[in-house]
Amino acid sequence: MDGHLLLEVVTPERKVFSAEVAELSFPTAHRGYYGILPGHTPVLTPVGDGLITYIQNGQKNLLTVFGGFAEVGPDRVTILARQSETPEMLEATALESARQEALKRLKDAQNPQELATAQADLDATIIRAQARGSASN
Repeated sequence: MDGHLLLEVVTPERKVFSAEVAELSFPTAHRGYYGILPGHTPVLTPVGDGLITYIQNGQKNLLTVFGGFAEVGPDRVTILARQSETPEMLEATALESARQEALKRLKDAQNPQELATAQADLDATIIRAQARGSASN
């Protein structure tokens, strides 16, 4: 794997992604995004919600990630995610329906907990739409 990293993204349900990549970045729970190149110092860190960006064969690609942990080594990054999807797993009409439902729940929220849950659901649909949009580029 000279000059490459093995990136593996796994959820409790399935292995979402596994391939050699040139570089990647992912959201951490508390410190913004980490950028990872081959030879990186070993790190174990909580993962936040957002997009994993990776370069493979000179192309920028995206995956969604929602929580979990990342184990970074010099030649391998393993992300154990609560949820994750490739753009091909995301369906445009389902995303729009989820967005509309989250907006309605946000508008109709009766207390701070309902408001926070609706906002988190809306944020997740935005992340997924960004990943889905990258597949058409």
